[in-house]
Amino acid sequence: MHQHKLSLAILRADQLDAQLSGNKYFKLLPNIELAREQQHHTLLSFGGPWSNHLHALAAAGQRYGLRTIGVVRGEQGGPLTACLQDAIAWGMQLHFVSRRDYERRHDPSWHAELLNLFGPHYLIPEGGANQAGIVGCQALVPAGHDYTHIIVACGTGATIAGVISSSRVPVTGIQVLKGAGYLQCHVAALLQLHGLQASCDWQVLDDWHGGGYARFTPQLLEFMQRFETDTGVPLEPVYSAKMLQAVVALTAADHFPPAARLLAIHGGGLQGRRSLA
Repeated sequence: MHQHKLSLAILRADQLDAQLSGNKYFKLLPNIELAREQQHHTLLSFGGPWSNHLHALAAAGQRYGLRTIGVVRGEQGGPLTACLQDAIAWGMQLHFVSRRDYERRHDPSWHAELLNLFGPHYLIPEGGANQAGIVGCQALVPAGHDYTHIIVACGTGATIAGVISSSRVPVTGIQVLKGAGYLQCHVAALLQLHGLQASCDWQVLDDWHGGGYARFTPQLLEFMQRFETDTGVPLEPVYSAKMLQAVVALTAADHFPPAARLLAIHGGGLQGRRSLA
């Protein structure tokens, strides 16, 4: 990167809180505040067996004295992941569903079934991708910064939606799941749905997913190990490693202006590193 005279800084949101890691801190705390205002004592949300979101939600439930229910993608079979073992230890009730049922996670009729099953609860969408979570992520943009570009990994689109609705400099999202053009359209729809507007130029690049969500190539793992050795910054293979691999490759391809000052947001989720074992 030196030949391009670029600078790259990493916003270590992963260091903010040991359990409510990274962007989950910004997504969950506003939702917990809303749940309490509405006098709810139970939080319900959705995620996979290695979900950073469910992991953080369970920790938040224990910390703030709230019951938590995790609707988990995939029927239970074999030993639980370390992520779900943590969630149970923190008091989360797990409810496993088939992948087909999980596809209904945005369906109000299924939400009504879950309400009958579990009783009154405050429902948080997968990844915290609601208005409270998106607005919470606006605080990820440092006040008074002098960076020229911000880069963020994208899963549900909530984090980048928050960032682009508060940033004054261009934002590049690195999509970590398959689907050409999918997240670009989804993020635009999220903003419109929640009455928000982009305050900067932005784009989502969709060719750095490495085979799909939570899939990774030997090249990615090699990059991750080399990056950690060179910088001392720990990564995980689902989000941060893919984002930074893309940043290095894009820089080498002159994607950014020669004197750009880049800020990459490390969204946390380091508990997911255990999936490599």
